[in-house]
Amino acid sequence: MFLALAAAVPGVPVLGAETKPAACPEPWILDETPASQSRSMDDDGDSGGLEVATYNLHSGLGLRHAFFRKRAEVEGNLRAIARSIAAGGGAGGPDVVALNEVDFGSRRSSWVDEARFVADELEALTGSKYQVFRGETWRRNVPLFEVRFGNAALVRLPVVSAGACTFDDPSGCGVGTAREPASPLRHGVLGRLLGEPRGVVRVTVEFQGRPVDVLVTHLDAFDAHAREDQAALLLNRFLLPGRTTVLAGDMNAVPLSLTRRRWMFSEDRTHAILATGSLADASITLASNRGEKSLAAWATYPADAPVWGFDWVLGSVDLSPQAVSTIGAAASDHRGLYVHYRCLRDDGEIEASRLRHGRLCERLRTYDSSCPLAGG
Repeated sequence: MFLALAAAVPGVPVLGAETKPAACPEPWILDETPASQSRSMDDDGDSGGLEVATYNLHSGLGLRHAFFRKRAEVEGNLRAIARSIAAGGGAGGPDVVALNEVDFGSRRSSWVDEARFVADELEALTGSKYQVFRGETWRRNVPLFEVRFGNAALVRLPVVSAGACTFDDPSGCGVGTAREPASPLRHGVLGRLLGEPRGVVRVTVEFQGRPVDVLVTHLDAFDAHAREDQAALLLNRFLLPGRTTVLAGDMNAVPLSLTRRRWMFSEDRTHAILATGSLADASITLASNRGEKSLAAWATYPADAPVWGFDWVLGSVDLSPQAVSTIGAAASDHRGLYVHYRCLRDDGEIEASRLRHGRLCERLRTYDSSCPLAGG
């Protein structure tokens, strides 16, 4: 949320998706039409595809930061968020909801268990019952300033297994105890002063007869090196080869074609790490499939005038994004993101999706060297 500070610094450009060197084409634009877009979402005879939403709740505090909100205000913000999630897709609501900046019982948000509250509101709106999986990352027990805070996953599908962990100790997610090698200290003034523990909620669900791994995370906001370490850990330790996977949450990063216009984070490689491997960024994939030259439609931050697409949904190549939209407007400092996937079953379609993703990854990887930032 503090990244808007850059806009207040004289001489520091905060540029949107439309500003780029004139000679650089959008790196996600490919020539061919993908086969996975040639069929409708219900061609398989399924009741529907996999629907995923992600939303940063800002602890129910609303559009602007506050040290305390009355319970009625917090609940009003959470109801508005639940309505926007419920309205984002099908009548039954999304299959999975990723929540970030969730208070599980904090004085500042009047002790509301926000994950349970949103789940109950979604059930009232959609008729679907959601299981709640909490991933606490930070607790403060100082009298008058008590906080329990973290991530949550809301799931309306059958659950095979579930766990939660921090990046410093991923054992709770079933991926061992040792952290990947990382810088021992946070980098930069903001990273040292404002850094907080980060973590993952990991849930395996059953969807249309197959297991699907769902990962919910919120990456570091102020230390790009720590954020890159977290992204690498997710990629190397949390993903099971060949498993249908969804990764969702506030990544505090944007694609390389935009990140070099972000003052303090111009060298951030988080998107390149996460979205040029086995997982595909749903917004980038859909923009590529449709020949969209701008990613502005999927910007989620700041909520009242979005510039940056910090909130992502990524999926394995057997998931084809058919629709991606932002949701909400004024109940948090972020908007949410809603994705409708079609699950590919045909081996030929999956292989075609894999090959296209590989070509897209290559374009994204070479963007830095082939299209240096003008004046940079």
